[in-house]
Amino acid sequence: MKTRFFIGLLFILLQVGSMVYARFIPERFFCWAPYDTHVNFEVFVTIDGKTLTPKATEARYRYKMKGWEQRSIDNIFLLISRYESTFGKADNAQVLMVYSINGHEEKEWRFKHE
Repeated sequence: MKTRFFIGLLFILLQVGSMVYARFIPERFFCWAPYDTHVNFEVFVTIDGKTLTPKATEARYRYKMKGWEQRSIDNIFLLISRYESTFGKADNAQVLMVYSINGHEEKEWRFKHE
């Protein structure tokens, strides 16, 4: 009986710890709080002077690259950065994302090769 109690308590504490941690990182993958940002965005990718079509861009990252995102924009930044730092590293792609959070002023984000 005590073992079950401690396993249950440990599970709940891990859940609470994960929620608290998620509130302080930009991606917020495991945050149970409601989505409080809405982002309109579009991604443009240029390789060797040729801009990829929207369909080719979506195929490259295996995610939508234009539209409305209900989660943190940092999720898409991370997705693009990880791809370009690994599989797409040799392509030396120029990536530009134009986005607006909660209807505010448009911003630009560019992937920087290291």
